[in-house]
Amino acid sequence: MKFLKVFRFEFIYQLRNIATWLYFVVVLCFAFLVVTENYSYDARAGYFLLNAPIVIATVSVLCIVHWLPVGASVAGDAAARDIQTRMHALTYTVPVSKAEYLGGRFLAALTLNVLTMLAIPLGILFAMYLSGIETEILGPFRLASYLTAFFYIIVPNVFIATAIQCSLGVLTRRAMGAYLGGVALFVTAYLFGMVFQNKGEWVDLIDPMSFNPIMRHLNDWSPIERNTRLFVLEGSFLINRLLWIGVSIGMLMFTYFRFRFVLPETSGKRKSVKPLKPEVVTREKLNWGTAYALPQVRGIYGFATHGYQLRLLTWKAFLQITKSGVGLPLLAALALMMGLAAPGNGNLKTRGVPFIPRTDQVLHYLTSPLTEPKFFWIIIALLTIYYAGELVWRERETGLSEIANASPVLEWTFFLSNFLGLSLILVTWLVFVMIAGIVVQVGIGGASVEIGLYWQVLFGFQLVDCLLFALLALFAHVVVNQKFVGHLFAMLVYGFIVFAANLGIEHKLLIFGASPSWVYTDMGGFGNSLAPWLWFKLYWVSWASLLAVLARLLWVRSREVSFASRLHLARRRFKSSTMLIATISVGSILLSGGFIFYNTNVLNDYTTASDTMEKRAMYEQHYAKYKNRPQPRLTKTNLNVEIYPKQRETEIRGMYYLLNNSTASIDSIYLSIAETVQTTDIAFDRPAKQVLADENLGYQIYTLTEPLQPGDSLQLSFEVRYKARGFTNSGAENFVMANGTNFRNYEWLPAIGYQSYRELNDIGQRKQYKLSSRPETPSLYNIDARKDAPFREQISFEAVVGTDSSQTAVAPGLLRRTWTKGGRRYFHYATDAPIRNEYNFFSANYAVYEKRWNDEAIQIYYDPGQTENIERMALSVQASLAYYTQQFGPYPHRLIRFVSYPGYSISNHSTPATITAEEGFFLLNPKDDPRGLDLVTAVIAHEMAHQWWGGQLTPARVEGAGLLSESLAWYSALGVVEDKYGAVHLRRLLNFLREENENPRTRAALPLLQANDWYQYYRKGPFALYALSQYIGRDRVNGALKKLLSKHSAGIPPLPTSLNLYQELKAATPDSLQYMLHDLFEKNTFWKLEAKEAKVKKIKTGLWQVTINVQANKHVIDSIGKETKLPMKDWVEIGVFAQPEEGKETGRLLYLQKHYINSSEQTIIVTVSQKPARAAIDPNYLLIDWEINDNSIEVKPDN
Repeated sequence: MKFLKVFRFEFIYQLRNIATWLYFVVVLCFAFLVVTENYSYDARAGYFLLNAPIVIATVSVLCIVHWLPVGASVAGDAAARDIQTRMHALTYTVPVSKAEYLGGRFLAALTLNVLTMLAIPLGILFAMYLSGIETEILGPFRLASYLTAFFYIIVPNVFIATAIQCSLGVLTRRAMGAYLGGVALFVTAYLFGMVFQNKGEWVDLIDPMSFNPIMRHLNDWSPIERNTRLFVLEGSFLINRLLWIGVSIGMLMFTYFRFRFVLPETSGKRKSVKPLKPEVVTREKLNWGTAYALPQVRGIYGFATHGYQLRLLTWKAFLQITKSGVGLPLLAALALMMGLAAPGNGNLKTRGVPFIPRTDQVLHYLTSPLTEPKFFWIIIALLTIYYAGELVWRERETGLSEIANASPVLEWTFFLSNFLGLSLILVTWLVFVMIAGIVVQVGIGGASVEIGLYWQVLFGFQLVDCLLFALLALFAHVVVNQKFVGHLFAMLVYGFIVFAANLGIEHKLLIFGASPSWVYTDMGGFGNSLAPWLWFKLYWVSWASLLAVLARLLWVRSREVSFASRLHLARRRFKSSTMLIATISVGSILLSGGFIFYNTNVLNDYTTASDTMEKRAMYEQHYAKYKNRPQPRLTKTNLNVEIYPKQRETEIRGMYYLLNNSTASIDSIYLSIAETVQTTDIAFDRPAKQVLADENLGYQIYTLTEPLQPGDSLQLSFEVRYKARGFTNSGAENFVMANGTNFRNYEWLPAIGYQSYRELNDIGQRKQYKLSSRPETPSLYNIDARKDAPFREQISFEAVVGTDSSQTAVAPGLLRRTWTKGGRRYFHYATDAPIRNEYNFFSANYAVYEKRWNDEAIQIYYDPGQTENIERMALSVQASLAYYTQQFGPYPHRLIRFVSYPGYSISNHSTPATITAEEGFFLLNPKDDPRGLDLVTAVIAHEMAHQWWGGQLTPARVEGAGLLSESLAWYSALGVVEDKYGAVHLRRLLNFLREENENPRTRAALPLLQANDWYQYYRKGPFALYALSQYIGRDRVNGALKKLLSKHSAGIPPLPTSLNLYQELKAATPDSLQYMLHDLFEKNTFWKLEAKEAKVKKIKTGLWQVTINVQANKHVIDSIGKETKLPMKDWVEIGVFAQPEEGKETGRLLYLQKHYINSSEQTIIVTVSQKPARAAIDPNYLLIDWEINDNSIEVKPDN
């Protein structure tokens, strides 16, 4: 049978190809590394068992997605090899049908790809059972986990990919069609996984590789499900498989009917050409006398000729790419997509609130370093690899290589013309990017366009990365000298560049093109980032020039293409000019590399991530024995600080006042010393002897000659000096900058006693370093842990801070006085009440906005060009002070200060009397928020609340600590927003906070009292407190919080926990609603509420009777995902609404009362005074219900 012969020939032909086996090895290694370097970390942390079905499934889909671009060569070769080798003139004349020809080749490619994908389960098995993985993180071996992943994920995806790639290869008659199809599938997978995640079930259906729905289950499955649940063909996953298999079959059928056994040049319609009449030409007889001897012509091939050739060939290379289907139109389309996506991107919008689009923010979105690519730049890297392959192979694929090789053109000219042509393409791409950025800025409005900054960043910084990678891609193709293997090699190198840190290679001298990132903000400019970037780029440009020399020497220019023959030819090509360029390149590599090494490894300590973990482990192993030893308490700090912004230096002379507030005498003082500074001249005001000085781990012990008795005090003096020394592997440190100095006390100043925050907390890391097993956060019921919290000491503070004459220095406390001395400005600060031992120092060219609330001063230190939100921030501070003082007690200071520092994000941090904010926060634009939400006011209210919750009340570092800080802060902010803007705006804020429920996540969790994750602290906790306030009254809840604060504001152990909060709330809650408190805080409770039916009938003039059928269920889900149904005996709000006015979503509230629901299905009858339009159960979403869209229903007439 001819079908089998075609299949057998194609299968054996490609099986003998070394590239096929190379793909197998690459996939196997990738699967192995994903398991050992990625998933094993989460398994050690107890997130899942390493051989759980979810792990095998997600590793399988990850491997397939990354195989798509490189594995396309099998399908592409099967589809287009005959045409590209010009054998089609023979094979198309063989008596074989289309079904036999196409079907045999497709089936051979599919079989080979499926066999290649066997490397995935093999690599997983090797990783789990042959790599030394601990047996305790492995569960029982389940063959079904591998079979379901293979037959439900791998085989369908391979079929889909091979069908699309083969079809494109046949239709385009080029193997590159298959490659581009693979790239398109790869891009689509990541597009769905990164851009369209959490957009609904429709995304799951149209995701061709099912990448997003499979990966999402890592978050939304419970621990039990992650460890036991198999992937089965059901629901949207089944529909997705059927849909895309159907699409693939459709493409194969279209290809079958489209394909013809005709030569490419005759496959189209010929234009009719009118035959020309031959002319009769009279020829003159040639006279071969000496007078007609032909002159001897000698070619002149000097610099001008070579330059002319280079120009022509460069332009030819540029046009070859631009005129292709994946040239300028595709780049323009990508830039357009980049521009369209910009307004919704995190750099130009955060949490749905748009930014005022500064040029630096737009550029931060548009650019990406080579080692940390963003989505669009991954596409550009893949296109660069494709373009490089097309340019290197263009003459050979068109059959012109013999002519080109015989032409009087230097190898340098061939290579440089390809590089310059590719460079022009990348320059054109950056022009498109710049246009997109400018259009985005102008379209959004509100900020000036800085054309100079665009040119400097795009064509100064980003272009260098582009050109380095372009040369690397060309070099890969020249050296490998096999097109698809060259693609594979270039992609592997690119993968190494991106994932080198995951493989334990972190030094940027070892990662091609790597460098510390440049950073630009309006406030800080380029800061200290330029010098290290320039040195690293000089180093890599030197390497690139050396690679160009090697590429020129190995350039294929004859029929001898073996590597040995090319090496022999390279030795003949190695002339004096080549030697000169190579010598200069090597010299530059050694000089620049030596200078970088001197900065990163000599002037500064080079530490990897594993080195840092090891130090933290050693700190605990050596000194945890001192953890519970009594130490004097810090009560007062006096500092003299000299900041030299231009010199990047700081000098601090300090004095600590220490008090023994324990019941035992203290004979030794333990000091934890910061690594990044020099701490010297440590002295006590009484005789003491240093008995330990561990410089590596930053720990010192001093023995007092006379023990410090209970109630006694002593003074500790010290000096700290910071001097930036060159730059590190991650760039220059940004503690001290020309404009925007910012450092914290615990980063530089010595700390008293053993510091628990220096320990390793991650469970997996603790196992790795054989530390005692313990939870990341101490148990709520751990009595000893209630003595500990970072920076819990309440201290009085005083400092004199000096800085440059043009800058303002900021420190905690009131500004007592300021003066100028020796060309420097000095500022004297002192607190008027004790503060928590956490504070910052700042120095910059600040503008200051001042306002007052009663006797409290409000100061905002900001960059002079960022005034948009200053007034809004001040008004929020006033509203917060008014509300919190009334509800929770007085603000303890006479000043609240906001300080800006350089940075893109909107992160804020509250320290006593001071709130710090990155400059991005000052550029939020709530006026253009389509939801009408003033997030600036809400965030300021949240940070202000931390002056009470976290500033005055310091919770113990145990489970549930975030409930006493973040949850209380957000709950308090809800009250400020309601008082300032009213109930409608409060509802907008609640809806904003509720958006997080739309993200897939497991419902399995600890109760709120033991909460230890972001979602519970920032979302579920505030909702629980707000719901309770709506049930028992806001005044009752706030009164309980006020009592909590009055009992625990001193910061003295035992520190408060969520149990203390619960105790106060319990005392304030009526007996009839104690169940609600229990459900919200003691159990992880969820409600499922649904309005099934609502009917209305008019009973008398002006009255309507509404009958509502509701369904209500309540469940408790424990931390591993076990679900228990509870009987419904709850008070739940029932609401009825009128027809909404035009332009509004919700009509006027006609009825809102709490009803006692005591069964899963219940009928409720209410009477309203106006014809209703909708009825709802729990219309304000007070109860934790993740499916709220079915809470309300249209009211229909009761016939």
